[in-house]
Amino acid sequence: MSTKRQLHLGFTIWPSGFHPAGWRLPQARIDGNSNRDFYKRMAQLAERGKFDFFFIGDQVVGLPEWQYERPNQVLRPEALSLAGFVAGVTEKIGIVTTVNVTYADPYSVARATATLDHLSGGRIGWNIVTGEAEAAAGNYNRKEHWDNTRRYEWANEFVEVVKGLWDSWEEDARVADKVTGVFIDQTKVHRIDYRGEFFSIDGPLNAERPVQGQIPLVNAGRSDRSIELGARYSDIKFTNSSTLGLEGAKRYYADLKARATREGRDPDHQFIIPGIVVYTAETSDAAHALYRQIQELWQIPIDFTDLSQGIGVDVTGYAADTRLPDVPEFAQLAPQAQEYVRIAKEQYGSDDISLADLYRSYRRRGAFKEIVGDPREIADVLELWFNERAVDGFMIFPPYVEGALESFVDLVIPELQRRGIFRTDYTGSTLRDHFGLARPTERFIARGANANRPIRTAAAE
Repeated sequence: MSTKRQLHLGFTIWPSGFHPAGWRLPQARIDGNSNRDFYKRMAQLAERGKFDFFFIGDQVVGLPEWQYERPNQVLRPEALSLAGFVAGVTEKIGIVTTVNVTYADPYSVARATATLDHLSGGRIGWNIVTGEAEAAAGNYNRKEHWDNTRRYEWANEFVEVVKGLWDSWEEDARVADKVTGVFIDQTKVHRIDYRGEFFSIDGPLNAERPVQGQIPLVNAGRSDRSIELGARYSDIKFTNSSTLGLEGAKRYYADLKARATREGRDPDHQFIIPGIVVYTAETSDAAHALYRQIQELWQIPIDFTDLSQGIGVDVTGYAADTRLPDVPEFAQLAPQAQEYVRIAKEQYGSDDISLADLYRSYRRRGAFKEIVGDPREIADVLELWFNERAVDGFMIFPPYVEGALESFVDLVIPELQRRGIFRTDYTGSTLRDHFGLARPTERFIARGANANRPIRTAAAE
């Protein structure tokens, strides 16, 4: 008997809120980046909502001039450290932690994540990023930030090394026989002898195989190199495909599944999880009022030159508070520009919006889809995209904290549960369990007599 497909949900922690002005709300927190009680509350709240995982992003550079566009990237807690803290205050929820591999060492990452998987009882996932911020190079004693090609060549080797190190201990290698005095069966601990273009790693790891065997891998991005890496390795593909619209997201979903199949993988075992920003309240009017309030708190200049270029008509001569019906040029909009207008009216909950309102909505278009409404309206969108095979689930981005996650857990989660598409309780205890992923066989056992041959060499590439 087949099991009904279930929606998967991650919650991503943004201590100031995902919207750049979310922290300016009267009820919003301003000290979340360094407040242990805040992280504890958010993690336990996400667990109460039965989320699959708590997602910790990371940024290895933060510049004060980013504050009006990306305040959460100016101050950012180190992700592996935060993952250890979250593991200590939760019991069931998965914990996905980010590592920028461009500025990291594979042995250290393998060791840290294996340790975290044991301390969490098998709840760790690893989000692989290569980083786009050129300023990061100066923080790591480098003259320049590598281009996309080099970063992903490095990342592919990095992942191979880490996966090999996780498997360097067989399950029963630690015998701890008090009678004979044998602590380790040395025949069951393996060097990996990895030899590649960038890395030459002997192994073994000095940490036992993770609880999950192989820690689930997550990666993001829409570049071809990112998609190739995801098709080859990732269990969860984090995307911004929600910005493509439903039909575009369906095409993107089908393409990623086909790529996984070409890599010899089961496409149903790679889960496509785009980000989505949710503004919700008990009533639709209250949700739209909240959206409008946050948008109006955003301190950015209203740039009608930028808007004019985007929508294809010149609106530079109009005042910021001009209502859209009073702009004759809007009768001539191309289909894409009409879509920008439709989305803005939908977000504000009114046809009576200003050019400034449209501009603020337009400026937010490239991040993730932003949806506004009461619990039923929010659930309608999530269910439609899920049923249409545009997604396997969503990463929920809170536009502000605290309050946004509380509203989603208390209002939207029960609605999804009533519809039978989201769990009412955890049925397993590991991140792999939450996604129905089998625990993989240890690779050195699978190799049998050839167990000690190198995992990969440059010549074999």
